[in-house]
Amino acid sequence: MENDISAARSWLTIDLPAVKENLRRLRAHCAARGNSVLVMPAVKANAYNHGAVAVARAAVEAGCERLAIATAAEGEELRRAGIGIPLQILGAVLPEEIPAGVARDLIFSIHDVASAERLNAEATRQGKRVVAHLKIDSGMGRLGVLPDAAVATAVAVSRLPALFLEGAFMHFAVAAAAEYSRRQIVIFDETLAAIAAAGVKISLRHAANSTAIFRYPEAHYEMIRPGAAVYGFYDDETLREKFPLTPVLSWRCRVAQIKDYPAGVSLGYGRTAFTSRQTKKIAVLPVGYADGYARYYSNRADVLIGGRRAPVVGRVSMDYTLVDITDLPPLTVGAVATLVGAEGTERITLEELARHHHDMIPYCVATAIGARVGRQVESAELRVKS
Repeated sequence: MENDISAARSWLTIDLPAVKENLRRLRAHCAARGNSVLVMPAVKANAYNHGAVAVARAAVEAGCERLAIATAAEGEELRRAGIGIPLQILGAVLPEEIPAGVARDLIFSIHDVASAERLNAEATRQGKRVVAHLKIDSGMGRLGVLPDAAVATAVAVSRLPALFLEGAFMHFAVAAAAEYSRRQIVIFDETLAAIAAAGVKISLRHAANSTAIFRYPEAHYEMIRPGAAVYGFYDDETLREKFPLTPVLSWRCRVAQIKDYPAGVSLGYGRTAFTSRQTKKIAVLPVGYADGYARYYSNRADVLIGGRRAPVVGRVSMDYTLVDITDLPPLTVGAVATLVGAEGTERITLEELARHHHDMIPYCVATAIGARVGRQVESAELRVKS
């Protein structure tokens, strides 16, 4: 880990105290509704590109009881970093992932009897007993056991000697849609009741993602699975005022060049923008779609410079983006531009960038940020590059 990010053309700053505060607010929200829950934040996909190891450590310090991951390789990374709390794979596990997952004491999701039998065989070979959770497809229409097959599957899994069927869970298809989501909850509850009637004990139920945590207290069960809320953004922006969270990620770069143009000059590839005044002042930013600053931000997005908005003009290219600084106070090369984050009273959010494309969500914006973007982590004690 290093302190110097001076060589980075653009960089992310990850606010770990904000991660801890968001987790505290989520737990307090559930407690205020009479639900004492375990908290399992999602740190899959490199913690939504916020840095899996750093966020996992912050979550442990915040008192989280386990962490949600997507693959055995993600579990391997966290175990190597010294993360000792339970790590739960929420998705499918390919056969070739099973040996490493068992060796690292990961918790597995069960979607059918065949995959459970493969897991049982490997656990037996390693002399271990593996914890498993049954995924019930209550209406997501993706992974999981359909309700009609859930009882038979749960009974079969419960009889496998090297597996411990600890839990069961579901996934909301569209948590902001109350009628459909509540129907999913009913199906899940009815399926669990049938499993219990068949003599299979399920001790840990979970369903609530970030939006469901706020909308459906009946879906808190014994554990919640926050994702977006951990990182301070929203699946459903109508929740922002009622349930405030702190954004964790900021993205900045420095101005590489400043140029004055006469009227009528085209700017960037495709000639999609033209100067419209006698003098137009343009700043060149050394960030582009190869860094994850997407092409569909062209002629739509703003950046912040000196606490003021500057519009993107012309097409975002692979390595550079142009912004109009004509109406800003005088700037010099090296001035900091904020692509995501706050300056003064202005803020550009992941949600704002997502709105520039009809089929985009803030998860996509965060996870698309590229490997050549520098990263630094802020904590109460230090500020380091990771």
